[in-house]
Amino acid sequence: MSATKKPGFGVIGSGILGEEHALVFSHMPEIELIAVCDVNAGRAKALAEKFGARTWYTDYQELLKNPDIQAVSVATPDHLHGDITIAAAEAKKDILVEKPLATSLKEAEAIEAAVKKSGVKLMVDYQNRVNPPFVAAKKSIEAGEIGKPIYGYIRLSNTTWVPMEMIPWGAKSSSLWFLAIHTIDMMRWLLQDEVKRVYAVSRSGVLKNLGVDTQDFHVAIAEFKNGAVVTFENAWILPRSQPMVYEFKMELLGSQGEINVNTSHHAAIEKHTDGKMAYGDVFGTTPTSPRRLGGFVKEAISQFVDSIVYDQPVLATLEDGMAGVRVADAILRSEQAGAPVEL
Repeated sequence: MSATKKPGFGVIGSGILGEEHALVFSHMPEIELIAVCDVNAGRAKALAEKFGARTWYTDYQELLKNPDIQAVSVATPDHLHGDITIAAAEAKKDILVEKPLATSLKEAEAIEAAVKKSGVKLMVDYQNRVNPPFVAAKKSIEAGEIGKPIYGYIRLSNTTWVPMEMIPWGAKSSSLWFLAIHTIDMMRWLLQDEVKRVYAVSRSGVLKNLGVDTQDFHVAIAEFKNGAVVTFENAWILPRSQPMVYEFKMELLGSQGEINVNTSHHAAIEKHTDGKMAYGDVFGTTPTSPRRLGGFVKEAISQFVDSIVYDQPVLATLEDGMAGVRVADAILRSEQAGAPVEL
């Protein structure tokens, strides 16, 4: 039995996203941030002190033994989600796992089995489901404003700074797992449909020459069951002269209209400083209310809290996470085979 009156939360991983999770959990009055964990003791201690957690750990198994913790965030690097998420499920903790659910279909299936066996709640942090432009696009599609969706193009790419410097584990992931997993989920969510066939290509060389052994880009054409075709484009080799470290654009053509989304080069605000031009972030950090911290990244984490405290539906389910991994796995198999792959 928990000794705390409020539901207790823990955060595993103290990187960029782990800090976002800790910030949200420490801010929401309905819960208490009990502990944070990181293999680096200095980072774990610093994060716990910054956000007022009771304690900190360097071993996630020790955190999972804490009876005051009801729910945990798995905010570790992409390739480290599997064992931790399985252990959290076995410890009967509700789970918020960063995308992707896993970086292999085998590992995702092991997570799926553990979560279903334990009966815990799991949410995959597909935060773009609450990104305002995409929410507006979904409402438009559901209202029938563009008719039947026929063709889509969606691009989410990063400059080389991301795999080379922002994340030190770039070689353990790729623009497929780090970026395309977002766009796969976005098109499934917007179209309310599943991919039935993919044909994909990738190339390597630029990043390998820069010391990061992973693919430069992935391009896939996906056919959905209801007939729509979508091109997915994801690269990790945009030049650093880009005004944003990411580029995120979507075009969706329907039988009666079109929707275009641009969350990066949106031109809502343009800054010219020190001889450089940049676009301001008008979606990720915009305040919403005194109770919330604002911005879609934090809002998605807040909705996990709502799912635990108020028994609300999670933003993206285990099944959503599995679907994304299955499509990504099919893309990899298509790249290797040089031929279309059926799902």
